[in-house]
Amino acid sequence: MRRIGMAVLGLTVITSAPLFGQRSALREVNEREHGSFGFDFTVAQPQGEFRRTGNIAPGFSGFGVLGSTLGLRIDGGWMVYENRYQGAGLSTTSQIATLGAGPQLTFGSGALRLYGFATVGGAWFFTGLSSGNCGCSTGDLHVTGDLTTSTSAGGGVLLFLSTGRTPIAIDIGARGARHDNVRYIPVDGFTQNSDGSVSARYVESSVIMRVLQVGVSVGLR
Repeated sequence: MRRIGMAVLGLTVITSAPLFGQRSALREVNEREHGSFGFDFTVAQPQGEFRRTGNIAPGFSGFGVLGSTLGLRIDGGWMVYENRYQGAGLSTTSQIATLGAGPQLTFGSGALRLYGFATVGGAWFFTGLSSGNCGCSTGDLHVTGDLTTSTSAGGGVLLFLSTGRTPIAIDIGARGARHDNVRYIPVDGFTQNSDGSVSARYVESSVIMRVLQVGVSVGLR
């Protein structure tokens, strides 16, 4: 009886081992990240023609990635390339809003990962003119803008602070962005007239920028 009992126990262990392995594998698959989202502070450096008509533009962006190694990246951003007091209570703010989507490829699965991406979308160039003569914070707001297509490509590194249930990483990266032919108000594009009114000068060209970014990425399981 003892020999029969030992044989049954051994057979049970042998037949159960593959099941334990499968369960472990299933747990590993279930614990893999299925995507991520995050926010970045950005600084855009003007390139090409935009060096003469734009300034260094601070801003921020938000992104989401669906997938792990190969995923779909969707991101949007906002930046200011001029914010100036024109005198006589008038201030102007020139801005760029972007939205794009495209593939992202991520290399590695540990605490240090590299990624590269490309997006296609659109960009909106718009300028606001505000007056402080009314005693309020915004005054009369006149917005003029133009919409154009936009492409970008870049990459970065993810430095994970936590790889547990909620992975959190520092995101450091850069991209090149090209906005196709667009009509916008350049830096110093406003002129104060003698009657107190303001005239605007427009420029029409493509806009090329180098964007540096740093922020936080949060993984989704």
